Amino acid sequence: MPTRRELLGAAAFAFQGGRLRLSHFEGEKVVVSSGATTLLEYRYTTARPKSYIHPLYVDGRPVTLDGPKDHVHHRGLMVAWSEVNGIDFWGEVNPARHGQIVHQRFERLRDGRVAELVSLNHWVAEGKRLLVERRTVRVGLPEGGTWLEWITELTAADEPVKLAAGQHVYNGLGIRVVPEMDGGRVLNSNGTATIEKANGEPAKWCAYTGAGLGVAFFDHPANPRHPNAFFVMNKAFGYMSAAPTFREPFQLARGESIRFRWGVLAFGGEPKAEALDRRFQSWSKEKP
Repeated sequence: MPTRRELLGAAAFAFQGGRLRLSHFEGEKVVVSSGATTLLEYRYTTARPKSYIHPLYVDGRPVTLDGPKDHVHHRGLMVAWSEVNGIDFWGEVNPARHGQIVHQRFERLRDGRVAELVSLNHWVAEGKRLLVERRTVRVGLPEGGTWLEWITELTAADEPVKLAAGQHVYNGLGIRVVPEMDGGRVLNSNGTATIEKANGEPAKWCAYTGAGLGVAFFDHPANPRHPNAFFVMNKAFGYMSAAPTFREPFQLARGESIRFRWGVLAFGGEPKAEALDRRFQSWSKEKP
């Protein structure tokens, strides 16, 4: 019989039965679990300058790293930008003008076959509110992995906003993987299997694997500039991001919004292009 890990290449991504449960630890985090198994933790404590997901698990094994000494601002699975009107919402201790992504409230916390949390965040710096973010995270449990959808809608709050990368092309939705996945491999929807070519290449999806673990990012067709570039590296550590400002910034007028919808699959074993293509096609047809 095929193992659970081998199912990634053989099975459609039908969600398993059973109800996912949200456990809210007020002012700290929301834990998403299936029975006694934790799938992920959404952390929003004021002790950090941004809210993020960590750990993200597959089969009880974490794939994310939070605040390593080499890059303390790498917070598991996160959305951040290094240049928002010249303010750094990515770094934390580097010499720069820093902002914070401040959790305001949860608009929805819902258990179910697909669990959902919706939060309202303010991107603030130097006494100003630059962006208002409505963030939706939906979590499911397909055969062979942990699935989540991350939707970020950003609205220029009180002034026009330039959302840019500058020299830091990895802005967007990013993940820092656990050390055992460092030196890993890449595969994207174009069939590219080298880090050098995949880095910056537009694709429908991109997967990073190492030490029997993997994570794939999916860029929704409704996203601006789809298919977007992905940033990916494996030395000196493993990092990947869906990076819509890899080559060009976005300009938002006051009150204007921009919406990004990404899919994330954490899985065990090797990526199978056919299965990831099927997941992309199925997800692309789902209503937001």
